Amino acid sequence: MRVIGLTGKACAGKDQYAKAFSQYGVVVINVDDLGHQALAQSIEQIETSFGSSVIQNGKIDRAALGSLVFSDSLKLKRLEEITHPKMVLACQELIEEARREGAQAVLLNAALLSRMGLQEVCDSVVFIYAPVWLRYLRSRKRDGLSLKQFVLRNTAQKDIRPSCAKTVVLRNLFWKALIHRQVATYCDTMGLSISSAG
Repeated sequence: MRVIGLTGKACAGKDQYAKAFSQYGVVVINVDDLGHQALAQSIEQIETSFGSSVIQNGKIDRAALGSLVFSDSLKLKRLEEITHPKMVLACQELIEEARREGAQAVLLNAALLSRMGLQEVCDSVVFIYAPVWLRYLRSRKRDGLSLKQFVLRNTAQKDIRPSCAKTVVLRNLFWKALIHRQVATYCDTMGLSISSAG
């Protein structure tokens, strides 16, 4: 079974590529979703580390927590120390589950693939590149981020870049047909005999 890492900066379009891979029969593990689970499992640690202002009605206020950690690298590091081990463990369990079920390929959709050490379990890595102005426009439309908020998040992700020999860079201009063509070509190049489901 081939394990493929999918990474790139915020609003580069990783989810669009993950969806295209899934339509070619690749099992997709969304590591961001695992992050949400890790947060839910870590409420006491989060409150101890960041205060009660990030807790609303017994749940973590992700917007408040995001504003706090993306403006302070030490707080971001602390959050990652709390959540990343849980996320990596959950990811490893899902990979093994896919292997047992006979999957031909698994895709780890993870912005922080390298920072979490997950590139070590990948046979290959796909880095999605999108121009910064396009990513900013997407962040405004999708997440309602101001320019300042976008710059803070972008700065926090300065280490997200193609970083190993097994990385293939795909340029995303947000054309659906091009995304599907790139994914089909990649699957063919990797020797994945996967037929499109859509």
